[in-house]
Amino acid sequence: MQLSGELSKVSFSNLLQLVRSGGLTGKISLTQGARIAVIVIERGQPIHVEMEGMTGLEALYELFLWQSGSFGFSEGVIDGLPRTISLNSAEQTFERMIKEGLSYADDKYYLDSLGVSPKTVLRSLASTGNYASTLMINPGLERLDGVRTLADALANLNFSRRDFVHTIAIWLSEGLAEMVTPVNATKENQVSLPDWVVARLKQDNVDLSHAIVDMVIWVDRVKCWMYQADSDLDKALGEIKAPLKAASGDFGAAKSPPGQEI
Repeated sequence: MQLSGELSKVSFSNLLQLVRSGGLTGKISLTQGARIAVIVIERGQPIHVEMEGMTGLEALYELFLWQSGSFGFSEGVIDGLPRTISLNSAEQTFERMIKEGLSYADDKYYLDSLGVSPKTVLRSLASTGNYASTLMINPGLERLDGVRTLADALANLNFSRRDFVHTIAIWLSEGLAEMVTPVNATKENQVSLPDWVVARLKQDNVDLSHAIVDMVIWVDRVKCWMYQADSDLDKALGEIKAPLKAASGDFGAAKSPPGQEI
């Protein structure tokens, strides 16, 4: 059986359910621009996924975020292929996988609508009520200091992408955290240059940042040359003064009466 289409018309979750209802065995190939993913299906159940270096269930969840792209199913034998997904346990079923995948997509859409990314800065608001209890069920919330980005603050928690998105979505939707406009730490070190200076710098390099770097390098070189010139001048003056000093000493000695040298 051959099956193909566009994810904009057949959502990923519907595609999985369609394949499952047919009890099909084979491979689903998905493409989105340069991105490629492959899902191995056995009797309607996904048993292995490969997507951008990821495998298994977490890779499968990432595909729920694909709102566009194309897919194609090829029925065939899958013997010898790896198995990284099992949806036959009480803890993880096909229905639960679909529910969690859709929830992940909803959480991601929510964060995208707020403009939240790993570079976003959040501040914890869990300072009232049962603070200890709140932190117990929200590990990492205490790390939101209003200064560090989410990527830095939560780096040691080993969150998967889905855990990261789901956790941040809960904190924001339940009022446990708020977005903070990051303070530009370098603002006080910035200098506003006159237009004529900017124009002159761009004569050397149209990239103003590179032009300033080049200028600083040349200034440092000039300073080194000046230090060397001062050193050479002192050395030359010393060489000139040495014979004069010696001659002055000889002249004074010649004027001293015999036997009265000091």
